Amino acid sequence: MHSKFFEQPIMETKDDRMAYLLKEYYEKIYVYCFNILRNAHDAEDAVQEVFIKALQNNKLLHIENYSAWLYKIAYHHCLNRIKRQSIIKFISFENTSMIQDVSNNPSMDMELDEIMAQLKAKERALLVLRIIEDKDFAEIALIFNITPATARKRFERVKLKVQKIIERSSYDEK
Repeated sequence: MHSKFFEQPIMETKDDRMAYLLKEYYEKIYVYCFNILRNAHDAEDAVQEVFIKALQNNKLLHIENYSAWLYKIAYHHCLNRIKRQSIIKFISFENTSMIQDVSNNPSMDMELDEIMAQLKAKERALLVLRIIEDKDFAEIALIFNITPATARKRFERVKLKVQKIIERSSYDEK
């Protein structure tokens, strides 16, 4: 997988970089925030706050991987927002292929929200980055401040956890 940060244009000023970040990442960060917060208004507020934080960061001219940096800011901002509000929202995916791949049971009829409700916020965020955002483990590692091997292992554990949730649900239905 080739990450976009290798193809980033060279920009001299903070304004140039911010314009690039807004154009390139605003919608992606919005979708990411929405998948964590599950509320369009909260996601819109969060993405604006993420870009304000990015703009205020004095290191903006020295960032090498804008994508990982912005996702990391968004991740921590959304988790802090959830903690402040003391409200846990569930992530739902529009694409159920991962769940079907994990369960090897295309006839499963368990709702995704029910599965995701049983995962921790960090686990849901990891699934969003890997499956919806199609991030490689190196970039996920940068976002979570862990090694790529740890990111890969955590993803495998979350997949197993999802599989057990599905199996438990199938058993309960019998």
